[in-house]
Amino acid sequence: MNAPLRTATRYTVRTFAPDDRAAFLSLYETVFGHDRSPRWFRWKFRENPYVDHVPIIVATSDGDPVGFRSFFAQQMRIGGTVRTAFQPCDTMVHPRHRGRGLFGRMNEHAIERYANGSPSFFFNFPNENSKPGNLAHGWQEIGTVPAYYRLQNPADALERRTNTDPSSDGTDGRSVDTRRADGDRRLSDGRLTSAFTDMLEDTITRIHRAGDRLLVDSEPGLGIEYYETPPTGTLAAIYRRSIPPEIHTNRTAAFYRWRFANPAQTYLTYVARRDGEPVAALVVSSGVDRARIVETLPRSIEPEEAPLNQLLVAAMDDFADRRYVTAFGETVPSPLRYRFYPDTRLPLSAFVRPTSRTLLARDLGDGLDLESSPIEAWTFSRLDLDTT
Repeated sequence: MNAPLRTATRYTVRTFAPDDRAAFLSLYETVFGHDRSPRWFRWKFRENPYVDHVPIIVATSDGDPVGFRSFFAQQMRIGGTVRTAFQPCDTMVHPRHRGRGLFGRMNEHAIERYANGSPSFFFNFPNENSKPGNLAHGWQEIGTVPAYYRLQNPADALERRTNTDPSSDGTDGRSVDTRRADGDRRLSDGRLTSAFTDMLEDTITRIHRAGDRLLVDSEPGLGIEYYETPPTGTLAAIYRRSIPPEIHTNRTAAFYRWRFANPAQTYLTYVARRDGEPVAALVVSSGVDRARIVETLPRSIEPEEAPLNQLLVAAMDDFADRRYVTAFGETVPSPLRYRFYPDTRLPLSAFVRPTSRTLLARDLGDGLDLESSPIEAWTFSRLDLDTT
């Protein structure tokens, strides 16, 4: 099964070897534009607790790796059973070797390798480039899961547009003196615009905060705690209080310890306690201009919607300086109420194409028949995805 599979005159498809790591990280930067460290690779693939090997298929040209089809292993809860599933991720082919059928050949090799054992199925949210290849190799479309966006700072977007100088490269054909004079006017206007947008931004932030607080009914005796390192045992305990019947990643303390060890991210956790007992939690990862809600607990939101709302408002207050906040799937109680708009409906659907929000699944002979399941049979937060 692990013998090399000849796919073309120059190309070979095989399983991952330890010496392939450097080529993987180099191609990752070439294709995705992000520098990933050996530590990140170890966390994602070698230290993954749900697989005993590095689940990557490699395409080579004259022995040199030029493509990778990778899989993110995780335990999935399906009703009362727990099965291992693989989520295809980080699929890449070097630009000089595209259009040669390597994606399909790597897919075929992966299906052959994993057809008669663990994992039980594949599932993923492919982008528009890889979606047709998945469908061609037996993946079935389940449905679309929305991503939600809350614009925090529209004034900042206005300032960016206003201060853009389309002639800054000096190629508009006007004289240097004319361009310099216009530049001076833009500089002066920019200072005025900056003062105006600073005032507008502060006003919008105060309105957002006041509006959020009006939406929340504070519960007497409910305390909120903050953790810079996620309290994995506490999170697992809250999860067990109300496990949803839908298909989702099985959350244990071991899962949380590994999942939040991602060296490419940092996580801030909010925990609500009632009479000393943890009843709800919210986890946020943040970047320079955005914050992501990656997890809310319990995963069945309704039983503890009130404390989740309080945690959400606390997080929005802490991240009020971010341009936008995102969430994915069933994460935010009453998203529209808190100005989280889905990319699957107007107005965002007019600007955002939610192609990579479409769930695909492929059974691997375990009798689960997930390919015909409705989208309502699944529930997701961003923590179920490989990308956070």
